Amino acid sequence: MLGNTSRKRAIKHQKSMYISQPQNYSLFCEFLVNYNQIVLGEREQRMIGAKIRYFRQMKGITQEQLASGICSIPYLSKIEHGLAQPSEELVEHLCNELGVSLDQVDDEDKITEVTNKLQEWYKEMRIRDFEQVEKKKLLLDQEFQSIENPSLLTTYLLYQFRYHILKQELDKSNTLLEQLYVVQESLNHQLEFYYHYFLGLYYYQLKKFAESLEAYKKAEKLSKTMSLDIGEISEFYYQKALVHGRLYQVALSNNHAVKALALFNQEYNFKRSADIEVLLGINNFRILNYEEATNHLKNALKYAESFNAKFLKSIVFHNLGLVSAAMGLSIEALDYYKSGLQCLSENSSEDIVQTIYLIAIEYNKLDKPDEAKKWLSQGLEQALENEVINYVYHFKILDHQVKQAFNSEYESLLKDEAIPYFQEKQSWKYVTDYCEKLADYFNHHSHYKNASYFYRLANDARKKIIN
Repeated sequence: MLGNTSRKRAIKHQKSMYISQPQNYSLFCEFLVNYNQIVLGEREQRMIGAKIRYFRQMKGITQEQLASGICSIPYLSKIEHGLAQPSEELVEHLCNELGVSLDQVDDEDKITEVTNKLQEWYKEMRIRDFEQVEKKKLLLDQEFQSIENPSLLTTYLLYQFRYHILKQELDKSNTLLEQLYVVQESLNHQLEFYYHYFLGLYYYQLKKFAESLEAYKKAEKLSKTMSLDIGEISEFYYQKALVHGRLYQVALSNNHAVKALALFNQEYNFKRSADIEVLLGINNFRILNYEEATNHLKNALKYAESFNAKFLKSIVFHNLGLVSAAMGLSIEALDYYKSGLQCLSENSSEDIVQTIYLIAIEYNKLDKPDEAKKWLSQGLEQALENEVINYVYHFKILDHQVKQAFNSEYESLLKDEAIPYFQEKQSWKYVTDYCEKLADYFNHHSHYKNASYFYRLANDARKKIIN
């Protein structure tokens, strides 16, 4: 089987031979027709093999199962990799077994047209134009009912995965991911980049931040030999900044965030610039740079008000509340938290629960236990109802603190439930916080050996945050 360079060289050689003998020019034409038939045959051979392989994998059929009673397993493998030219009868048998026709002729212009449509759909997802995303999806769903090209089908599968991540439909994302696992080894360089990139987004939504970062690292390695446009590069920087932030790796998060902000501003993508301002505000808050944090958050609030983006405003108010609380301004913090709560929709259950928790903390600081208990009760009820498990633990621990009930029940809650839970989730900040609280409890009760153990555990968890 000849490569493109070899083909061109062969044609050039034959042409020079026949042109030097004009009387034999008709022989050259005949050669060219035969040669093109061979080339087209090879292309068709590869495409048939790729289709058989794709549909076999999608249906979960092994080579042994498909080949049974039709051909040998090694010969089927050769067909799938375009190394054998099976008879029409054999192809028909394989197709009947797979329940597909493979009658469609792969038109290069059609492939290019559909590829461009897929890229346009992905771009709309990237810039979060939800109306256009839905319109283009409907058109593509219809178009792909009659497409058999494995490369297009795999690309569509990947972009569907991205679509359901965007919609936060994790069950559907998981179903598609299972299908992607099957075809992963056949992905080309570009599709493998998107696979790992989208996998990072998927893990991020699952709050598996370490796995998300590993997927991004694999995608970044693949991207070094690709030509990505500014929009895609800026979005990738932003996603990496987010996951580093979630892992409390502030310096790395800021580094990627600043790069992303410059690129978003360059593209006049101010909605994304607002998101970056929020992230930079959060990161500066984490390193106790409250003035800089406030500046970034107020920049984000200006954007949010100009867009009338209620959810973004809720995020900004939430974080301005955190900054005020850290500065000891509990009244100001409560105003921000309550403003944020008013901007949240009923569907934002986890955000509502988190804000209620923070309000309860501030009332406890102000020595208003009745107000704190009222918000605690409301928050714990919502956390249980919506299965926000991490905040179930937060509320239970805070309830002991408000009641000053530092007893054996408090010890068991921290040691046997909360700390193991946050260790499993790799939420090292909360492992640190609760190990220190438990160590303080043991120290107060003169259990110095236990206190030493949990202080050490807190220190180990803090190192994981730094690293």
